[in-house]
Amino acid sequence: MVRLLQIERLPWLLVWIMAALEGVTVSILPYVSNLNAGEEVVKPPQSGLLLGYLGLLTAVILVNAIGSRMVNGTLAVMRFTIKKPFLISIWGSVFLALLFLFQSVFMFSHYNTITVVIRAICSISLSTVIFLLLYRVVSKTVPILAVVVLSGGSTHTVRGGAVLPAVIYLALYEGIALPIIEQIRGFPHYRMLVGLGLGLAAGAIAAVCVISIYNTLAKRVSWLKLGAELENLP
Repeated sequence: MVRLLQIERLPWLLVWIMAALEGVTVSILPYVSNLNAGEEVVKPPQSGLLLGYLGLLTAVILVNAIGSRMVNGTLAVMRFTIKKPFLISIWGSVFLALLFLFQSVFMFSHYNTITVVIRAICSISLSTVIFLLLYRVVSKTVPILAVVVLSGGSTHTVRGGAVLPAVIYLALYEGIALPIIEQIRGFPHYRMLVGLGLGLAAGAIAAVCVISIYNTLAKRVSWLKLGAELENLP
């Protein structure tokens, strides 16, 4: 039986998790893409495979360490763990590869903060829709690749998620984070350290904004709540 778990509030601990995720990925980003000042931004999708894997693995490890503090919903009563983190992190590779692909599609000839925000929103919105549809199909046809959560002695498989709320909040997040991340173009030296700092800042600032808005809107508008479709496993 599949049921929908809606998340009532996002915890502030997500700020630290998103900061860590972005810090890891952005510190490596300059070495697998072209982010030189005055040149076109080029992020090959294949570089997203590496960065997405490392980023999601970092996030999953932190989520498992924090456990039940992460979600304020029906699964928050007891500690939970995401199983198979090394396998599940493949989904991070797929998502970031899609994101980098569509960032190149929505590249504008004029590079400024406004065009970066538009590119961020368009690329992550399309990537999110395709990703969630792909996950829904693959999780049913190849069960080993489905996200599995262990909580209170019960095992739950994630079969899908609410598309529209995910698009809205991820678009908001990326629209804030990407202009900060791409400030690295102005730093030709010490790019790993600069990328780490910008990634930490981008993840933290964007997460604070999203959490603040979500926790205000979700309690008033039910269709703006993030949700996951869970199936109990024997």
